[in-house]
Amino acid sequence: MCLGGGDDPEEQESRLALAEQAATMLRSYGDTFFQLENQEIDAARRQFDPVNYERSVAAGMQQAAQAYEPAIFDQQRAAGARGLDPGSGAFMSESEALRGAQARAMGLAGADRAITNTDQGFNRLQNVVAMGQGVQSDAFQGSMDIADRASQRIRSAAEDDFRRSSSLQSALGNVAGGVTAFGLRGRYT
Repeated sequence: MCLGGGDDPEEQESRLALAEQAATMLRSYGDTFFQLENQEIDAARRQFDPVNYERSVAAGMQQAAQAYEPAIFDQQRAAGARGLDPGSGAFMSESEALRGAQARAMGLAGADRAITNTDQGFNRLQNVVAMGQGVQSDAFQGSMDIADRASQRIRSAAEDDFRRSSSLQSALGNVAGGVTAFGLRGRYT
């Protein structure tokens, strides 16, 4: 047994093959992975730019506003069909309640997008560290799921707010109708 060896021709060929393989892998790293790693580092740094936050927040707020527009349009059309004057207090209160819910949803969606942007930035930084350690990572893992969940939350909130608004209008209409009927019955009997 040779402890300091390396004199055996087969062992020298084996070492030479390993050295060539290591050189090829290092060259491959320099040609491709190094550039990809630098791109990911730049992307992680850009994720925290204020402009990126502004875009994310604006997109969330716009999505929330759009989710409420059909309900607001339907509400206005229904009020017109019931003969409510657009300047009346009843019409204004109905419209303001749903507009207030829309504004709240826009604020929540914008804040959610800002938090998600921060989370994605830290995930990217974590991926850069994982790449440096040779651990496989995916910089965009879960991003689409996050976006889908955010969209679903906005749609659900809009549907709930419109349902509450419609049921409140219906209840108030029933009470007003009952009071009017009682008043008319008492007056003409």
